Amino acid sequence: MNNQAFFVGSLDDHIPTIDLHHTDNIPDALILLEQGLFSFFQQGHKSCRVIHGIGDGKMAQAVDDALALNPMVGEAKMEENGGSTLVLF
Repeated sequence: MNNQAFFVGSLDDHIPTIDLHHTDNIPDALILLEQGLFSFFQQGHKSCRVIHGIGDGKMAQAVDDALALNPMVGEAKMEENGGSTLVLF
């Protein structure tokens, strides 16, 4: 795991962000996630932040599962706040 890249990404307020925490429907959120990941990857970004919120953990788990299956994602790590995940392409 590239801990230095995750640390630097966690400090970057200007990192591209996919905000899903106001999306109540998990299937819709996963569509937005895939669209955002593809867009940022195509634009040449090295990383992004996915905000999934804390809640009951269902959205975070769905995001984690989707990131694990996505071939564009090199690594993903939930941030300390528990409400977002940093993604390295």
